[in-house]
Amino acid sequence: MQKFKDILKDELKGWKPFDIIWLVTVSVVITVMSILFKYDSATDRFYWIHIVAAACGIINVVLGGKGKLSNYLFGFIHCCLMLYITLISRLYADFGVTVYNFVMQFVGFFTWAKNMNHETHEVMKIHMTNRSRLISLAVIVVGTIGFGLLMKHFTNDLAPFADSAKAVMQVVAMILMVRMFSEQWWLWIAINCVSIFMYVKAGNFPITMMYVVYLVNSIIMCVRWEKEAIANDSLFGKRRTMDY
Repeated sequence: MQKFKDILKDELKGWKPFDIIWLVTVSVVITVMSILFKYDSATDRFYWIHIVAAACGIINVVLGGKGKLSNYLFGFIHCCLMLYITLISRLYADFGVTVYNFVMQFVGFFTWAKNMNHETHEVMKIHMTNRSRLISLAVIVVGTIGFGLLMKHFTNDLAPFADSAKAVMQVVAMILMVRMFSEQWWLWIAINCVSIFMYVKAGNFPITMMYVVYLVNSIIMCVRWEKEAIANDSLFGKRRTMDY
């Protein structure tokens, strides 16, 4: 019980006015816009799932960008709901990655819990080595082409190569996120751009808007994490620059 109280106490510390305003604003905006601009709700009686998934997803990425451990709680809820959404949208690669992300919520939670900065009450931000960056890029390119060809020839996926690109990048980005690498945010920017295209094509307004907010958030957090990672590189040197 005391451990839970300590975690909750840390989660409530280190918030700046901008962080609070941003979190509240994007959560309210995505919820209101999802309710006002429904997509085919007449044939989808579980439309509320899309709204809750979008809201939880927004909170998840804002808390993650802040470096707060609680992001994984909302990530868990978001993944559960996205399993349903990706299936009915016929985005099968995205469904598979959602299963993977579901598992990674647990891995990320316990990894971050061991690497929290007790002064800032946030996770430590660090950089990858150049070797790891090249390996990540190679995996993304080869994985996207190979998986995209399989999806195109053996499924009725709505957007096979876009779906595959997003799937492969998400797998890599989640690993980088768990390992606390700042480079993850460059990947999230690309992932969100691809996702906007996919869900516009699928006609899913709430999830499209969720990814638009994701994109804005990922740009903001990319700038923030890069500044902190550079500072940590200077402060700790090579000891804080980790590899896979």
